[in-house]
Amino acid sequence: MGTLEKIDASQDLLQPSTTSEYQSNMPNHFLLHIGDGTHFNASSSKSIWGITSKHSFAKGFLTAAREGDLLWFVKSKTNGQIVAVATFTGTNKRILGPLIELTLTNSELGWDKSKGEWDTEVHYKDLYNLKHCNLISEIKGASGIRLYNDKCKVNLITEYPQIVRYSKVTNSM
Repeated sequence: MGTLEKIDASQDLLQPSTTSEYQSNMPNHFLLHIGDGTHFNASSSKSIWGITSKHSFAKGFLTAAREGDLLWFVKSKTNGQIVAVATFTGTNKRILGPLIELTLTNSELGWDKSKGEWDTEVHYKDLYNLKHCNLISEIKGASGIRLYNDKCKVNLITEYPQIVRYSKVTNSM
């Protein structure tokens, strides 16, 4: 007969061993303002959102964001209604030349309702449409992108697993 090895139940092999290791594996949660949502809806099927990199909030996002972070899309003039969440995959500079475009044009992305200087594409995957969930963040202000904090009235960290559990990826709005 073989012997059974005693396993220490207090040691969970699936969990990081230190708090700092756990925190470094946790995704950041970013709230991105999407205006009235028209351009977001138009380009959501391509999993692209556009930002202007010269703004300080965009510079902070471009420095801090890493693959696997969560992007919460917030519609303006709605008391901070969160209309979608997706997983960040990366960014790239848009290349729109006078003769040839190497990235999709504003028109191809459906960004033709208003003019903008969107020079950077934000790419994502696993988009969840939350329009009918009534998630009101109460985040107000002109900042186009912000890191989640306690001013947000929705606990994004606890909501996200529930969204994944009870919703389906839509990949378009």
